[in-house]
Amino acid sequence: MGNKAVSKEARRAAREAATAAQQEVIQRTKANVEDLAAFFDARERAEAVDEWLAERQQALAEQAARRRAAQRLQCGTALRAMRDRGETLREIARMAGISEKAVRELVRESESPAPAPAPAPAAGPVGAGAAALPAPVSDPVGRNDVSAENVQADGRSWEPVPARA
Repeated sequence: MGNKAVSKEARRAAREAATAAQQEVIQRTKANVEDLAAFFDARERAEAVDEWLAERQQALAEQAARRRAAQRLQCGTALRAMRDRGETLREIARMAGISEKAVRELVRESESPAPAPAPAPAAGPVGAGAAALPAPVSDPVGRNDVSAENVQADGRSWEPVPARA
């Protein structure tokens, strides 16, 4: 009878050991599933950063182009005012430190009709809640017409400073 009792005890111990091993495998598998879910989620978010960055770079490039165009328009307007006062293109170029060709291009840009403004984006963090540009205002002295082209995105306007004699 002794051998029979030992074999029952041995089988019970083996079952307990197998159950404990299975529980460990189940716990490890559950932990692996959670970690893999976190990994896949983080990887998707990391890949989305590249798309977000490309969109932001495109938006910033467009904004930079608009700002650059506005500043070039201001440059051309100032140079055109000098030309209209009788300065030669050569003299303007010398004073400005740029080529005559650049003077001609800037003046030409300021004389050309302004392109129609691009439609504002439907929604987005940059354009959300932006106020409309104010209506054109005439300068009471008559030196300059402060139009919508002379109004910056934040609503401030610029006007050329008259030259001192």
